[in-house]
Amino acid sequence: VFIWLYSGSEFLLTFSSRPFAVCMFRTECQDRHFWLLVKSSFLGSEFRLDAEDSNGVHSLLGQHAVECGYNIVLDSRGDLVLRASYLACHVENQNDAEFRLLVWFINRDSTDEERGYPLLLTCLLQQPWSPREMVCEENYMEVKSIVIPGTNLTLSAQGSEAGLREWRVVFRLPHQETGAMKEETVPVQMAHLLGYHVNTTQSRILLRCAYGSRLSYTVQARRIQITAVKMRCVLRQVSWRLSSSLGKARLEGSHVVWSFPQVFSALVQPPFGNRGVRVGIENHFLSDCLANQRGYQVLERGGTVEIQVPFGAEGGLLKSHVNNNQYSQSYFIDLFYLHQWQDAQWTLTQQRTFRPLYLVQLPRTPVLINNTVPAEGVFSLILGAFPHDVSLVNITVGGHPVAWVEADGLGLKLSHVPFPNGTHGYLLEVPFPHPVVSQKVRIAGKSYRKYTLSVVFSFIISPQAQLYHHTATVESDVQDVVLPSVEARCTQRGVQLLLHYGNIDWQWEVYVGGLRLDWELVELGGYTVSAQVDHLSMEVPLYSPGMTYEVRPGRHHNFPGDGGVLHLQHLPDCVFPVRELLVCLPDGEMVVLIDMSSVVPPVDPKWVTLLDPACGPLFTDGTQALFSFNVDSCGTMKVVSWTCSHLDINKCFKCSYNLIASLEFDCRDPFLIPVGCVHPANGTRTLGIYQPHSLPPLPHASHSRKSRTPRSARARKRPFWIGQSDSLARLALELTGDF
Repeated sequence: VFIWLYSGSEFLLTFSSRPFAVCMFRTECQDRHFWLLVKSSFLGSEFRLDAEDSNGVHSLLGQHAVECGYNIVLDSRGDLVLRASYLACHVENQNDAEFRLLVWFINRDSTDEERGYPLLLTCLLQQPWSPREMVCEENYMEVKSIVIPGTNLTLSAQGSEAGLREWRVVFRLPHQETGAMKEETVPVQMAHLLGYHVNTTQSRILLRCAYGSRLSYTVQARRIQITAVKMRCVLRQVSWRLSSSLGKARLEGSHVVWSFPQVFSALVQPPFGNRGVRVGIENHFLSDCLANQRGYQVLERGGTVEIQVPFGAEGGLLKSHVNNNQYSQSYFIDLFYLHQWQDAQWTLTQQRTFRPLYLVQLPRTPVLINNTVPAEGVFSLILGAFPHDVSLVNITVGGHPVAWVEADGLGLKLSHVPFPNGTHGYLLEVPFPHPVVSQKVRIAGKSYRKYTLSVVFSFIISPQAQLYHHTATVESDVQDVVLPSVEARCTQRGVQLLLHYGNIDWQWEVYVGGLRLDWELVELGGYTVSAQVDHLSMEVPLYSPGMTYEVRPGRHHNFPGDGGVLHLQHLPDCVFPVRELLVCLPDGEMVVLIDMSSVVPPVDPKWVTLLDPACGPLFTDGTQALFSFNVDSCGTMKVVSWTCSHLDINKCFKCSYNLIASLEFDCRDPFLIPVGCVHPANGTRTLGIYQPHSLPPLPHASHSRKSRTPRSARARKRPFWIGQSDSLARLALELTGDF
């Protein structure tokens, strides 16, 4: 028992005994065709379609289905599709306006039981017939036309053998050698045997044949292959002409392109008047607005019509494939178009063409859309576009796989992005400071930081469960680098420095005057160091290691620092008044500045000399005297070498002691100021600078020379020492005595 349900132009079927089957079928009345779809899940292990009319049940298989106007295919989704002409065999035709077709769907289910499902399709003609209409189906060509005016042809009843028995059909086709058209006449019964279906309806004459039928021929028109048939009925003065383009789709850039001649010369008697082209998908016409929205285009170029469809556009079907981790896609679109024109013989001809277009397994590297805005500090990537059969499994960042559900908790954002054409992509957002993002600082011209994100997207392709991995690397340059910097100010004791770290995550080493700052240098130089969160505070005492000096009017020094590969210069100069000074230069030169302002009675500095009276001051100003001399001159004496132990364990070296004799201003009553420098016997001499007021008093030693010294002068008998350590200077004095 079955009940017919009507909804608009669709007739659906339900069964009282098996109601579940109704959702497995879809039926529609389309333009000039019945349309039936059976879901792939309902097909079973075996299936077939039969048509039933008053003469019985007829199998819709093979050549019979083609000649009778039935096209049965499995579409790209695996569903069974039947498209049948309104004027097909076994169709009940009422006045060429109402059509009924009873179709049986028969299959074997999981229990190997054969079941049959009857489907009654009833359709009304919605648009009147044109004088001539042609159909280029996937597997046959069809033409149906009214009688040419003036022929006085009276049509017989549909399928009447008596009415067709006397017909003679003349085929016209080119000679294989000369190319000239030749004619071959056969009875209509013979035409039937050759695969041509000739019939009449109440108002029309019908011809249908398969592609490649005998007595048809193929021609090339504008590099497009065309199958043509020319024939006429001798007795009835009726002529038929059929042509269909067999061209295949091709890919041009990102578009699927199908071309066909604008005018089929075999079908037209000039003058030709084009009435336009309409395009549809799966037998449904598209409005101009919808076609433009999907990117479909119909172009005319030099007598050729091109229909262009974006690869993957809505209306088609995308399928994914993976081979050796190479991703590819197949695209299928069931294209339908209507071409209309007029010529000298026919006021209107309509040609309907059904052309499924396949592009199989084209390599399609997924597109990575980088929407990163550096100022926002977040990588924003979209990878796509994928059809419904591709799903993201996980991503790999920093060498670690991250599942979708784990991403949020790790500070990564993953989301699904749908696109208007039915495909989709995946959005990944990662902040620049995230540990999976690598950073590299460039210091050239304008300093900037390069952020790099490397990620592997892993997908699964259904239903085969194939895995596909896509690797992507993106970079972003941001001028957010804050370089290390130094602030300096002068104090009475020396120079105070603030070394700001900046925001570069490097292991910096600080050099002071070419000497690497470590705890040994801090202790040796008497530095005061304090480490803060964002800077290092350090005070460098005057005359400590690492200082650089310049002799200028006013006697001041500057302090250039060196921080790694960055030379932090342009620090302010510090000016320190100097009254007394002893400088031991690496080349053995000594510079001595003495202050005579506190001597009683007053002494003119210009009369002060070294042990050698010929070695006088280079400069005097009334209270100070400046001497410069080599340790091998001016009466300088050297103490015999001795062996001493260095503070470092298991290291020992020889040292020599050079002592400069006292300065005299009066040979009869000398005023003695011992000064001296300590240098290592082996190794490079280093610069040393010393002010006597900062040296603790040394133990008193007896003079080797008896002399009468004023009380005030005796207070000045405090020697200058500079060298490797204070202890060496003290030891040298004890060994040599006060002379």
